[in-house]
Amino acid sequence: MDVRDAAFAARTYLEQTDVRALLRRASGAGRSGVACDVGAGYGRMSVVLSEFADRVIGIEREAHFVRDAASLLPALTFVHVASLTRLPVQTATVDLLLTFTVLQHLIDPVAQATTQEIVRVLKPGGHLLICEETDPLHRDGATDDPDGMCTIGRPVTDYQRFFASFDLLATQPRRIEPTYPRADVGTYMLFRKPRD
Repeated sequence: MDVRDAAFAARTYLEQTDVRALLRRASGAGRSGVACDVGAGYGRMSVVLSEFADRVIGIEREAHFVRDAASLLPALTFVHVASLTRLPVQTATVDLLLTFTVLQHLIDPVAQATTQEIVRVLKPGGHLLICEETDPLHRDGATDDPDGMCTIGRPVTDYQRFFASFDLLATQPRRIEPTYPRADVGTYMLFRKPRD
């Protein structure tokens, strides 16, 4: 994490506010059956999904985050996986799916395989909300190591290509605390999977 304490609390408030508004746009006045948070961490955004869906599944690669999330949010389901390229979810069963600053940390082949899994599990008519680094000049870390830590900025057009069969409904800048040294820290993208 690149921020601590009071700044992190401010960031979380702003991000949860924006996620909530975009999910409200996706769901209207109704609730979804199943929501999935891919790369859930310790459930910081999973808890917002619970306001919009009857069942929330958080999927995470880091076992310690899964343990923390399960103890902090016992009403939600958290699952540990070795890789996000194989989601333990049946095909076309998820109404609402969120990835929050997850795909940006995956090298291209892993990000593409993960997006294929997202396409597989999302129901026709379902919504996908992603928030990712979209400045293509922002690259850091082991950008060629599938197991390394990296950040890869990809423009919105790359995500449109990843989700080529989806409709892009909205984009908006990611807001975080104003004291952060960079103003452009990513973009929210709301997609809908067309009905067959």
